[in-house]
Amino acid sequence: MGERTVRMNTAQIQQKLNHKLAKPFTVLKVFHIQLSNALVSMDPVSGRIHTLMDAHVQSDLLADAATGKISLSGLVKFDQTRHAVVLDQPTVDQLQLDGAQAEWQGLVQQLAQRLGSKWLDQLVLYEVKPEDLSYAGRQFQPTALQVTAEGLQVTLKPQ
Repeated sequence: MGERTVRMNTAQIQQKLNHKLAKPFTVLKVFHIQLSNALVSMDPVSGRIHTLMDAHVQSDLLADAATGKISLSGLVKFDQTRHAVVLDQPTVDQLQLDGAQAEWQGLVQQLAQRLGSKWLDQLVLYEVKPEDLSYAGRQFQPTALQVTAEGLQVTLKPQ
């Protein structure tokens, strides 16, 4: 019995991101952010994942809550300890809030870019199931991760 491949498509990754980022989080005890509706695309050439999400931002510094879009990207890597595909070197490429005043738009954009990597670094995108690591009495070890146009695939080799 040779190598096995586990695949996750962009829809599965979108679902995982929506679940992982569903809980609102607070930045600098000032901005309360809710992300939703992930739209994921993969770039096989660069090995990066790109995500566009709806953003809802509330703050005592803003007269009203602001909504808009946030664009995120990052590399993917396999974390052997957690048997999981994680987001590595994430960046907030852009945060655009509808109707926000220009000075707040600039401030929020700068904060998002500076803190985005801390929020999202090593975020689990997919966990290899225990049953994928054991088959027909043999143990398998993840050895390679590949980004494809359709999603991600992890190669498992028998031990």
